[in-house]
Parts: sequence; structure tokens; C-alpha cells
Amino acid sequence: ASSRFHPDHRWGNFWSLGGGWLINQESWFNVRWVDMLKIKASIGSQGNDNIADYLYTDMYSITNSDGEIGIKRGQIGNPDITWETNTNFNAGIEFAFLDNRITGGIEYFNRMTTDMLFPTPVAPSQGYSSIYKNVGDMNNYGVEGDFHFVILNNKNVQWDFNLNASYLKN
Repeated sequence: ASSRFHPDHRWGNFWSLGGGWLINQESWFNVRWVDMLKIKASIGSQGNDNIADYLYTDMYSITNSDGEIGIKRGQIGNPDITWETNTNFNAGIEFAFLDNRITGGIEYFNRMTTDMLFPTPVAPSQGYSSIYKNVGDMNNYGVEGDFHFVILNNKNVQWDFNLNASYLKN
């Protein structure tokens, strides 16, 4: 729950599930040059409430109005704003070959953001500049590879080569 939302919208349900399988530890797997081979996947959701307090209610301030006490609206509230939700899916493989001289992994990722929290501009003549709303969705997905190579490893010198490559689409 978050007190940053109206009492009708404070609670969010966020969850996760993940697993991995070390194929190289199966009794039927007998490839001597493979030190580790893992398949993994996970999915889960997280909530975002990274906004100011009390954006669900109207706010007023006391001000001087030509020597008299006046009231000025400083913010119009939106009681309908709720959690921004990020749902992440990841699937990939990790590996180690040739006495751990070649290691790394390849992973697919997909992040779906729904009910994005955003200050929507309004005409300044209304006395305030914006109102927070849940305005839309966004999807980020791609592939990332991470590879490590031990080129030389003896008692005097260790020479490694690392490569990381990513593809991202919004």
C-alpha cells in the first residue's frame, strides 16, 4: 500500500516467479568440455509510487490578497491516480566451456510499463501548471549478450577479453 494514492487505490498486487535448470548436472548430460550450461527464466511485476504526497487531493494555500487573507488553489488533485506497474520477463542461457576459459550468457528481456504516472500540463490561467494522471503504456525489449574469454592465464600473466552487446527497442 502507498499513502500517495487515494484510499480507494492504495493497494497494489505485485508478484514474481523465476527458475533455472543446470542442464550440465543432469545424469544424461556428458559433454566434457562444457563446465556449466544453465537455462533460466523469470517474470514479475513491481509498482512505482515515485510521486509527491497528496496528489490525489486538491491543495490550497493562504495568501495575502491586497492586505486581506485569501485562499489560492495550488494543486488540483486526481483521486483516480494509481500505481504505475512494470512487468518484466527475462529468459536466457548461461554457459562455461573449456575449463571456464569461455563464459557468458545471452538473455532476452521484455519490460512492459502500464499506467505511467505523468504530470499532464494544463493552462496556467487555471492557477496551477499540471495534474498527475496515469497516461499510457511503454514497452522495452531486446537481447543482451555477455561473453568472457581467458586468452592467457599463467603464473605471471592473465589476459582476458570481455564483450558485452545489447539490442534495445522502445
